[in-house]
Amino acid sequence: MILYTAIIAKLRNEKGAYQNNLAIFFVLFISLTINLVITNFSNLSNINFIEFPFDILIFFFILFFLPLYIVFIFNENHKQKKKKEEIITYGYSHSNLLPLKYEVYRKLSHLVVLGIILFYFSLGFWTQNIFINILNYLPGIVSDIFYSIFPIESDDMIFTQYLVVFLVGISLLGLLTADFTRLIKPSLYPLKKVNRILREKEEHMRLGPQISMAIGCFSIIILYGLFQPIGPLVICTAMTMAIFGDMAANLIGRLYGKKKIRNTNKSYEGLFSGVLVAFLSGIILFFILEVYQIINLILFILFPIIGAIIIGVLDFIDLEIDDNLTYPFFISTILFFLYFIFY
Repeated sequence: MILYTAIIAKLRNEKGAYQNNLAIFFVLFISLTINLVITNFSNLSNINFIEFPFDILIFFFILFFLPLYIVFIFNENHKQKKKKEEIITYGYSHSNLLPLKYEVYRKLSHLVVLGIILFYFSLGFWTQNIFINILNYLPGIVSDIFYSIFPIESDDMIFTQYLVVFLVGISLLGLLTADFTRLIKPSLYPLKKVNRILREKEEHMRLGPQISMAIGCFSIIILYGLFQPIGPLVICTAMTMAIFGDMAANLIGRLYGKKKIRNTNKSYEGLFSGVLVAFLSGIILFFILEVYQIINLILFILFPIIGAIIIGVLDFIDLEIDDNLTYPFFISTILFFLYFIFY
């Protein structure tokens, strides 16, 4: 479906949407392919299938979500039929420069991604203990079915990895389903109020920023998450720096930017603010997570510096591809390989 939206955008001569959607497709396709190779031909884990109970839960999520979403679509269709054709609106702002209020909403929505850090380093462990305690009270025949949670009890990060994959995965399924509706049948899209935070270039066949962010996070999680403990660290570092760096660059540039970068809406004030805030957010994250046992002092300083430089370069280049995808993907990939060079 992602590739289909890219092809349709190409046929409609929407160059930006075509490049963006095609990049999203390749990032997701390549990361899934590499993940399958890693999990089937490596010894990173002695567990040979998705950990309890996520293979079961994702099945039940689909059974619950799809009928519910269809109900929303029928309800939206019913509401649209009551309106006159000329007053039907999709709620877009019709501008690449959103009102400041909606720009703030757009950026604050990205903070949801920070929940991944909590599940990696705290909430995931509590979730595992809850599942284990529940199984201890159930008949043996039930706990035997889900025995895989017990061998990994001594290695919490394996469980949290699959927990994060599950949570981001079901979020991605929901977001993709909704955005495909918005692109292919906009009149039936039940979340038209969300369109207020979309820019003009995202009105037609371009996948929304929430899809870029979700696939950017999902791809690096399945690519590097199994390489523990460095994998979760670079994933969380990349997401944190990307979110706060992008937020600072956009809002500070919007409010105080005077010197424009070429003929774009971006400013040098915003660019340098984004680089600085990205660096500081990386350092603060390292102090919060107490990463001294994972990386040495050189990497403690080098990781945030390299990540901030990547954000600055990508912001300056101003690609057609959504930076919600490029920031986390490039930062995590470069930091991941940098670890094996300097550690």
